[in-house]
Amino acid sequence: MASFTDLFAERIHFRKEEFLAGLSSKPTNEVEYLLARGIQAHWHPFESENTGKTKQSTSLVAAVDGSRAIRALSSGADWVIAQALLIGSNGIRKSAMDTRLLRGETERPAVDRCATLLMRSLELELALKFVEDGDGQILILDGSLYADLPYLLYGLAIHGYEDLPLKVLGQYLELFDRCQKCGILLLGISKSARSAVLGQALLEENHSPVSSIIKQPDAGTSKPLIADVQEDVEVSRDDSINEENRQSGTRSDMNRVPTDGELMHRWTKGAGLTDPVLLGSSSFGRAGAIAHEKLTLQVKQALLEPQPSPDLQQMLVKLANAPAIGTFYIRLAPGDDALRVDALASTFGRNDLRLLGFTQTLIPYTTALPLVQYLSGEYGGLSVYHAALYVVDKEVRLHGATVDHIYLSVLQHQLGQPVQYDRSSRRFIH
Repeated sequence: MASFTDLFAERIHFRKEEFLAGLSSKPTNEVEYLLARGIQAHWHPFESENTGKTKQSTSLVAAVDGSRAIRALSSGADWVIAQALLIGSNGIRKSAMDTRLLRGETERPAVDRCATLLMRSLELELALKFVEDGDGQILILDGSLYADLPYLLYGLAIHGYEDLPLKVLGQYLELFDRCQKCGILLLGISKSARSAVLGQALLEENHSPVSSIIKQPDAGTSKPLIADVQEDVEVSRDDSINEENRQSGTRSDMNRVPTDGELMHRWTKGAGLTDPVLLGSSSFGRAGAIAHEKLTLQVKQALLEPQPSPDLQQMLVKLANAPAIGTFYIRLAPGDDALRVDALASTFGRNDLRLLGFTQTLIPYTTALPLVQYLSGEYGGLSVYHAALYVVDKEVRLHGATVDHIYLSVLQHQLGQPVQYDRSSRRFIH
């Protein structure tokens, strides 16, 4: 009998060309050729005057991050734990936590999405407190400011939690509004680049017919939020065929846009940044135009109600006036991974653009140079991509030992009775 290692090596040999295709700088089809040419035209290596010997910012900075865990109980319920932490200059510390017991028949993707939404809500709660208290001038969130927004229009498929996505959307929009009014620099920094917003923008700039066929929502770093979205836009036959090809392992290169991380890895070198993309309705739904029309209809219908609730009225007004989001990629040192950086459009000098007022547009990299100066000052090497975020990420992370020994013990003590994981979970607990 062959060992698993031998079998693994055989499979790698069999799929060698497929693996190498995603690592080679040689384009394999027309789409990749357009993307390679486009990313190189919009990639700007650092010059000495752009980075130089940057000093750390003297502004008061805070970073927010969160963590969550899910445990299946022998009672059939899912136990969800979420926590968030804000650490800032001058010893500022704010923390928040929530825990829920999800009972009844609930699909695992919905449980995952609920846990992520609870965590995101806690992060935004702390961010809003930072702004309200006037604790500083720079606020850093872990993750994209834009990627979650389209999916927050869809309810959560758990009884009693249907409106949780809308609550999180309201927190985002309130944070955007308050940061603009208070002159606070709001940044979202993603450690990975798994979306295709830049690739889509490059294809549209080239007027490629492919870009309209393979329009993709912004995946960002928010897959748990996407998992349970109830897509109500009919999937075309072509999309169904592409999904079948993906599941069967057949490549359909003309219907695939590489992630922005792949573009950066294959066709850019050294330290540098891309031209920013200002994002509007481009990622709302399978096609931004369809989602925009649907959303506009929903807004009109809601405003025609005899007595719309104050909360609904406020949400609609905020959504209509929400600022566009700008995003760019930056590699702070040769050999490092690219970071995705999101900021409000006003940060790039475009106070006039609203989230639902356009789709997307590329702007010059010079609009992002002040952010490059700041990020370079906070960079500490391949591990410490941003000093403040690195610290808060290390502290807030939920380790298995904390959940399975400390938090479980507290839960049992507070309830006054034993609580046990199901067999599939407890067999790995020591």
